Amino acid sequence: MKLIPLRCCVKKYEWGRKGMDSAVARFVKNQMSGYSVDADSPHAELWMGTHPSGPTIIVSPDPELDNKTLLNLLEMFPEYVGTVNIVAKYGDNLPFLFKVLSVGKALSIQAHPNKQLAEVLHRTDPFHYPDANHKPELAIALTDFEALVGFRPHSEIEAFLDNVPEFRAVVGNESTANYKNSADKKQGLKQFFTTLMSAPENVVTQNLEALVQRWSREETIDPDKEALRQLFLRLYSQFPNDIGCFAIFYLNYLNLKPGEAIYLGQDEPHAYILGDCMECMACSDNVVRAGLTPKFKDVKTLSNMLTYISKSAKDQFLSPKVVDEFTKSYVVPVPEFVVDAIQVDEQHVNFAFEYTLTKKESGSILIIIRGESNCNGTALTPGYVGFIPAMTSLRINQLKSPLLLYRAYCRTD
Repeated sequence: MKLIPLRCCVKKYEWGRKGMDSAVARFVKNQMSGYSVDADSPHAELWMGTHPSGPTIIVSPDPELDNKTLLNLLEMFPEYVGTVNIVAKYGDNLPFLFKVLSVGKALSIQAHPNKQLAEVLHRTDPFHYPDANHKPELAIALTDFEALVGFRPHSEIEAFLDNVPEFRAVVGNESTANYKNSADKKQGLKQFFTTLMSAPENVVTQNLEALVQRWSREETIDPDKEALRQLFLRLYSQFPNDIGCFAIFYLNYLNLKPGEAIYLGQDEPHAYILGDCMECMACSDNVVRAGLTPKFKDVKTLSNMLTYISKSAKDQFLSPKVVDEFTKSYVVPVPEFVVDAIQVDEQHVNFAFEYTLTKKESGSILIIIRGESNCNGTALTPGYVGFIPAMTSLRINQLKSPLLLYRAYCRTD
């Protein structure tokens, strides 16, 4: 059996990188030569999966299959989804959504609800919460990638409250004291965050403007403080007078290198800032937002749902498991998805090279990030996306240049 070629949905959200600066635009253009990329048009996300908000299309010489959705194919051939156990658990569908993100402007401060809350939100407000499913997600950097992830250690937040008077003024002296003196730090952090996010608009605006004026004049030789100063000014330029600009003082600021990853569990706050990444998640599009966005904000829901777990920046990273010389596996705490990175370096580039994509008990989706090769008669070039039916092994060979591909599938537990 060969790979099944896919044509994927492009999302042109305004925060996406523009023109050919976007990895999404380059991938699509490379696979569809007639595709037009406007220099001022953002290309934010490439969706690979069966979610109805961005269906993936089959490309086939068979008129019975061509232009059908991937979901149509899986409904016709449920054995492609997975073994009996997987089909029994997830139905004729893929339980994950695979994406490429190309971020040119900060995304909202957000979290994704757990399954129980997702069901409630979907039932009571289906317009803003279109899915009754949770959405834990994994992000793997393709380029240098900036993100705000998880609450900082309490000592760091308290230090910012002591040393950034504008931040403290928005929280208020009483709430600051209550947080610092709280015996239950989780509850104290929740009260602090709720107070901050509910601060009067005029107080937020006044103190943001004051901090912009002060930090526009001040530079520091401390590289960490200087990076934070520049990040704040950058966020303010994108979202002036938005309460989310203060997030740098309570969320960890991460700079990921290519191949580094973060796992974003349910009810954990985060915001992507800049760069390209692979992303994989449970099949859902639920987002609860509260800052750095002109979109609908649900501060009450976000404040009530967060775990308020406090961890250091280094503890936010997810290390992959080495499978063999060429494959690393990013295994997350939920069974809906695993992502493998398969990388073949220059020293192995030749037509005699062969590597087997082992069969999985679930269907999988792969995307070529760089390199040229062949897979069971299919030419693989950057941006190629294909579906591998469950229990199918394929062979990569005829390597023309160093190869990097990512493959998403689900676990059986």
